[in-house]
Amino acid sequence: MAVLLDLNKSQNVNDFASRMKGRLYIALLSDVDIDNFPQAVNETIQTNILKAGKVWRFLDCNTQGLNPNAQPGESPFNEKFVATPTIDGISRATLGWLRNIRGLESVVIYERCSDGQKFLAGSPCSDGVTVKFTNIGLNDGGKMGIALSLEGGECDRAFFFYDGEILTEQPVAVSGATFALQEKSAYIIENNASDVTLTNITGATINDVGRIIELRGAGTTHPTTIAPSATFILQNGVAWVATVGSSLFLQVVKTGVSTFAYYEVNRA
Repeated sequence: MAVLLDLNKSQNVNDFASRMKGRLYIALLSDVDIDNFPQAVNETIQTNILKAGKVWRFLDCNTQGLNPNAQPGESPFNEKFVATPTIDGISRATLGWLRNIRGLESVVIYERCSDGQKFLAGSPCSDGVTVKFTNIGLNDGGKMGIALSLEGGECDRAFFFYDGEILTEQPVAVSGATFALQEKSAYIIENNASDVTLTNITGATINDVGRIIELRGAGTTHPTTIAPSATFILQNGVAWVATVGSSLFLQVVKTGVSTFAYYEVNRA
């Protein structure tokens, strides 16, 4: 039996964690700068891989349904990336965008929940990852949504660690005690003239249930505060303050016939 004495066993508990955050970034392979695709250093891609002006789009998935893994290929030297994400909720923008990219080669980035480490799959050597529908409608758990299958071609490295920048769509700037939910998922909570507590995010509908939105703090002298309430269900009942550099991820949940709330899934 061969023993590799110079490879220490990982003692980092995050390396054993199976849970992934519910955010899956996708870009078309045609948007990747293939001619200048960076070489992995220590199995890590360290720089942005997209062409100038191109951005990542992201899907907010059910974390139990993401299930990314590298399966063995037909050759013992090859691997094949497979993931089966489930998206809770069906918005017009999400459904339209997915229909436009289904069957096309893409690249994806997914994130480990425990420490934020990101992974990239669908490098040019694998001819990208193909996006397919497996179900649109009622999914496991009784929620309306979209179930996908992402499958890459065979190559010697199905995925890499990813430490590069992720460029996404421009977020919506908002301020005040309330703001309206939009198709976009990222919101910058601006500084205020005086102290403000966010009391509601209006405009949610049944089609938004399951969506995850990101609030990015930009407050300095008078940042907006979100206090735990029936509308904002915050982890451990701890308020969030939208100061510069902070972020809060909220999932839209239905609480009554026509009422909705926002459940904290992560903060940074």
